[in-house]
Amino acid sequence: MKICGIICELNPAHNGHQYLIQQARQKTNCDYVVAIMSGNFVQRGLPAIYEYQLRAEMALNIGFDAVIYLPTIYTINSAEKFANFALHIASQLNINYLAFGTKLDEKILRKINDYKNSTEFIKQLKNNLSQGQTFSKAFALTIQKLYHIQLTANDILGLEYLTAIQKNDYKITPIIIERNNDISATTIRKIILQKNYECIKPMVNDTNYQIIQNNKPNNFIKFNNCIYHNIITKTIEELSKIKDMREGIENKIFNTNANTFSKFNKSIKSKRYSQNYLNRLYLNILLNVSKDCDYTLPYIKLVATKNNGILNALDCKISLITNLKDKKIMQQNSLYNYDTISSKIYNSINDIKSYNFPYHKIIIHN
Repeated sequence: MKICGIICELNPAHNGHQYLIQQARQKTNCDYVVAIMSGNFVQRGLPAIYEYQLRAEMALNIGFDAVIYLPTIYTINSAEKFANFALHIASQLNINYLAFGTKLDEKILRKINDYKNSTEFIKQLKNNLSQGQTFSKAFALTIQKLYHIQLTANDILGLEYLTAIQKNDYKITPIIIERNNDISATTIRKIILQKNYECIKPMVNDTNYQIIQNNKPNNFIKFNNCIYHNIITKTIEELSKIKDMREGIENKIFNTNANTFSKFNKSIKSKRYSQNYLNRLYLNILLNVSKDCDYTLPYIKLVATKNNGILNALDCKISLITNLKDKKIMQQNSLYNYDTISSKIYNSINDIKSYNFPYHKIIIHN
């Protein structure tokens, strides 16, 4: 049995994702395609537009055979750490290929990957960092100067996937698929929030279009208010212990006076602190993720599957959680605790029926 993995957010699932799955099957001739999907919060530190169970259902509708849960504290990280954590999960499963899409030609992406450890590249990168740029911005500017190419977020993630596979000597073959369209999940989210559903009909399949029409999107205003109310209750000592808190930014956060989240965020953001970094930091504060949090992966959680036949094929090296009887294994770990807190917050903001823990059921489509 051959399995191809795709690390994704499906925020929401669209025809571009469906094309990626089709190409992955064609290029690998695999038996199954598995999504390693983020939960209710995505890599940029924002809440997903729909809760993860709904997005898992969308995943099955576009051709995935199963959906694996990517823990919250694995998700809300820089591209480098995100890629490493996601590949660590893939390495615990019988995944033979990792497919991902980029705007770049495969040869160019691999050339950049080979070159990024060169003396010239590192020198230019350090020069950009010394000018106060964030790492991701400095990295993109270095590529732009040396190759005259503008990297997208997906391109940067793709490079990090290649690095993680090489660095850890994973027996996973990367499958690079050039994107063939301009469908953007960002654009779709904006259209959904404006309730112009007809505009997204050509971008998603019919089944998922009905799901989008019949479900309310995440309430971003309520979420931002929740974030801000939580931040202003923290002492400077508490802030200093939060994961990713650096360079004394806790002082700036603590001393900033604003009567809205928007004004507060505008005061904190700068060339050194990108919005994505701040979003992740705010979420770390909300979830109280400490600098010494435990990242141990004692189990992998199956969220959805088309049938039970894939379970044996996954050949998980650690506990594969497929039903509620395994709850005790999860409760003994901090990954579970953060997932529980994040789900309770997400559910309460969006008036979703609350469960004792975020893994309340396995979706099975026969």
